[in-house]
Amino acid sequence: MINIENYDTTFSIKNSIVQYLFESSGQKKLIKGVQYSKFETKSGETVYNLGFGDYDSETKGIFDRKSSNNGDARKVFNTVLNTIPKFLKEFPDFPIFIQGSDSHNSFEEECRSSCSKNCNIICKNKDRRIRTYIHFLDKKIKVFSKDYTFYGFDEKKKTFVEYEPKNKYTAILVYKKK
Repeated sequence: MINIENYDTTFSIKNSIVQYLFESSGQKKLIKGVQYSKFETKSGETVYNLGFGDYDSETKGIFDRKSSNNGDARKVFNTVLNTIPKFLKEFPDFPIFIQGSDSHNSFEEECRSSCSKNCNIICKNKDRRIRTYIHFLDKKIKVFSKDYTFYGFDEKKKTFVEYEPKNKYTAILVYKKK
């Protein structure tokens, strides 16, 4: 990965769930987490889903449905990104699936019920998180392609295709090159 300002993380693994926890110290102190959860695809491939959000100490899980707007978004995002090479170093045989929690079909309806933006035709918040990942990847693709292979989910084709910068994808698969 590239050298970018980020928070230190603590690593834990339990029942095939890998977590990197850190303290976001923006306007207030919040515990956040990056969670990699194992699942199998229809074809039987084992993949880990990257989830990110506020850490719930009672459930030991990650709540990814809201933004805490803590004033340190860039450093938090950089921290999330820096867990990817750490994870792939520990688990090089498994790809990472990345999709924003705002990419699900039900998101738009949920958003409209509480949104202050009054989006009439297209929800401006839908797919915002995956667009952030894609924007960053597009800028750094040459650097990352040395060690990783990327695929983007093409909604029209309903399948993953070789990643090409500037295309619209609703999810990304990341593989460590061998």
